[in-house]
Amino acid sequence: MRETPAEDLEEVAPAPICITAEQLPLIERVIQEVRPRIQADGGEIELGAIAGDTIRVRLSGACLHCSMAGQTLGGIRRRLVAELGVPVRVLPALD
Repeated sequence: MRETPAEDLEEVAPAPICITAEQLPLIERVIQEVRPRIQADGGEIELGAIAGDTIRVRLSGACLHCSMAGQTLGGIRRRLVAELGVPVRVLPALD
């Protein structure tokens, strides 16, 4: 296998994804759609912040100590990727 020199990697690296203002309503809609299911389990979710390709959501209530919170974020990420048509990361807000 031929190794690729580091300078060649810069040429093939994908450009960073940035969420646009036009995509914000789609993100908010997805969060609103999943909210009732999260609330039914005693939790709450709201949009925290967006930076580049990272969407941070604020989890509270039962979600704070739930072992399934990572699965929930993964499901939200998959829905957002399908809606937005670009890869994104969904992480819990750190505040």
